[in-house]
Amino acid sequence: MLSHESMRAAAAAPKLLAISWLLVAAVVMEVQAEDHCSENRYNSSLGTEHLQFTKEVADREYAILGQFKSLHCCAKGYRSIEWFKNGQPYPWGGEISSLIVYPEAANQTIYTHRISEKDIGNYTCVLRNDTSAIRHDIELQLQEDKPDYPLPTFKPKDMIINLGETARFYCEAFVGKLDLPDATNKIVWMQMFDDKPAATVADAHQLNVTREDGQIIGSYLSIPKIQQHHYGRYRCQITSGNLDRPLDLSVLLSPTQVTAVEESEFGALALVIIASVGAVLALLLLVLCRGDLRKDHRLDHNRCSAQFIADNEGV
Repeated sequence: MLSHESMRAAAAAPKLLAISWLLVAAVVMEVQAEDHCSENRYNSSLGTEHLQFTKEVADREYAILGQFKSLHCCAKGYRSIEWFKNGQPYPWGGEISSLIVYPEAANQTIYTHRISEKDIGNYTCVLRNDTSAIRHDIELQLQEDKPDYPLPTFKPKDMIINLGETARFYCEAFVGKLDLPDATNKIVWMQMFDDKPAATVADAHQLNVTREDGQIIGSYLSIPKIQQHHYGRYRCQITSGNLDRPLDLSVLLSPTQVTAVEESEFGALALVIIASVGAVLALLLLVLCRGDLRKDHRLDHNRCSAQFIADNEGV
């Protein structure tokens, strides 16, 4: 027969196990939050040190009440990063926000283990160096475990790229937790032709990523060398679970409209301009000279007429 102590221990075991799993999950998400800014950075940021964001920063974030949540402003070249909530600078009192700066991420991340209603609002990160500053705003909202359809957190931006250069698009959405064992999330990039999607994007690479225990999913579309057939409209389609309503995010890739003039072309253009100006000046000079000749001819004619009259007055 079990003693009272054994029975109490047996009854407490599921609670202890649940708490242990929550602690493990919190640690895992903290590690993911720390690594977030070191992964999938812009290639252009790897060899430069000026003030800049090093990867896409979400415009809107969603969180589930009572769960872990983090916000990121991944950057480099800064002397300081300041965080604000609804215009009030960090650190915040408990009545304003429970989010705190994550020092291990060089202040690029703020987080809380248990988000509450007081944490919702507009957050701003301000990056500064000795000469300039840049900022980004993030709207934080609460959401149920499973939204009715994917909610966009980052929409891809239109780009203007030269032939031969690289292009990178990113899309992201909050999908919450899947409540069915056979449910899956899916992200597909498609190039549009006459408003109809193609099966795949030629000569491109797609990388799908997740964060915060799979509640937020995103996808990179990278085109290493832009060719003529790459220009046009693309669609990022995000499908969550068994929902019939996907999220479609469109983006446009365009060529540069104004091309740079090379030195040889500029020299030829300069010669053409100089020749044209010279021709115009010569034409103006000719017109002026002909006008002077006509004026002199009229004067001579008037002199002759006056002399003729004078000579014949006495006749």
